[in-house]
Amino acid sequence: LAMRGGEARMSAAQAFGLYAPAMGVLTSNALYFSALPAVLAARNSGDLGPFNPLPSTIMIHSVFGWLCYGLAVSNPWIVASNLPGAGAVLATFAVMLPLMGNSHPALSACQLTFVGGAMATLCLWTGLVFAKVAARATLVGYFASAIFVVLAASPLSTIRTVLSTRDSASIYTPLTLAQCANTLLWTVYGVAAAKDVFVYG
Repeated sequence: LAMRGGEARMSAAQAFGLYAPAMGVLTSNALYFSALPAVLAARNSGDLGPFNPLPSTIMIHSVFGWLCYGLAVSNPWIVASNLPGAGAVLATFAVMLPLMGNSHPALSACQLTFVGGAMATLCLWTGLVFAKVAARATLVGYFASAIFVVLAASPLSTIRTVLSTRDSASIYTPLTLAQCANTLLWTVYGVAAAKDVFVYG
């Protein structure tokens, strides 16, 4: 904080270091909570409709990946941006899965993603612990970043349907908007304040 005329003034880096992650906490949790109202409405109607369940499944591994990274580097902003969302994504998946039945075209992909992602996370931590790897946080950061890239691309998993039907209903707008805002804010925080390649990369 710089003092000028008896008043404390915050530098740009300090402002970005405070306000960007604070807003990022809100947008991250908005992202993780974004699908819950839709699946709760679908539970009432008994049908998921055009809702694409794959991004919500990948989101489980993304939130836990970033939560582990936040704990590994002791960054309270990253932890706060993922801890409440962990409950939201688990609730979304728990409500969503029975609605898919046995005939949903994305059922196998969601099941494989859920089980495969869980096993990948467990294998990662098993290797980190028993191999006594010093740079645990770095490897967890790479893992979380890779999952986030997959998550960012996952709404496009229905692009063939979108193009053939000329209907973009399967690309869930609240999730897409929250993801864009979230990425922008964490990029600003990572570059200007945290100086953390995994936050802005």
